[in-house]
Amino acid sequence: MSVPIDLHVARKVYRGAEGGTVEAVRDLSLFVPAGGFTALIGPSGCGKTTSLRILAGLDTDFEGTIGLPSETRIGFVFQEPRLLPWRTVEANMRLVHEKPDAFDPTPLFADLGLMEMRNRYPTELSLGLARRVSLGRALAINPDVLILDEPLTSLDETTALRLRQLIVKVWQKRRPTTLMVTHNVREALQIAERILLLAPRPSRVVTEIRLDRPQEERDEAYVEAMRSTLVRDWPLLVA
Repeated sequence: MSVPIDLHVARKVYRGAEGGTVEAVRDLSLFVPAGGFTALIGPSGCGKTTSLRILAGLDTDFEGTIGLPSETRIGFVFQEPRLLPWRTVEANMRLVHEKPDAFDPTPLFADLGLMEMRNRYPTELSLGLARRVSLGRALAINPDVLILDEPLTSLDETTALRLRQLIVKVWQKRRPTTLMVTHNVREALQIAERILLLAPRPSRVVTEIRLDRPQEERDEAYVEAMRSTLVRDWPLLVA
């Protein structure tokens, strides 16, 4: 069962490279309804990844609250695939499951187009395939919440487009509550239900954009029109 995300970060600071204190986030409130798909967009260094790590419980040094039930299952897709090179694709996916030996990843392999890759090792995969495996590993726990931290970075546009379509397909089938960070405005417009624009550091939500068409009905004209509007209205946040 998916659950809503209700995150409030009153303040998050860290020590910078020069020894001083950096305030990364201030008064950031994020809400994603159960089963929803929201994308975060903002300038580099504005605290997007920091906010995801706080939500996932990977960073506990902050002031604020995380509104998730204690038993929430969280799947996290990092910027890099982070696969164990000495384990096969199937072993990498089984590793995260609470009962690895009893877990059958075959349906996931079918959904992700990885049936022929299950016995390969990560070094034998293209970056696009490695990112599919990383997504599958996050889905293997049947997550209530799915966190995507720039999951398609460094991919060519053709490969990225196929994976965006795949992410939408998997999300529509499984409906985890999904929060994605991306620098690619077109990507967010193609696959999210709503977009939250974040201010430069210290990060906070500036505005919300709801996308009024189902993903499969968003043609090139729609995406380009929405992108042009965002760039016109919020040039410092999405350019």
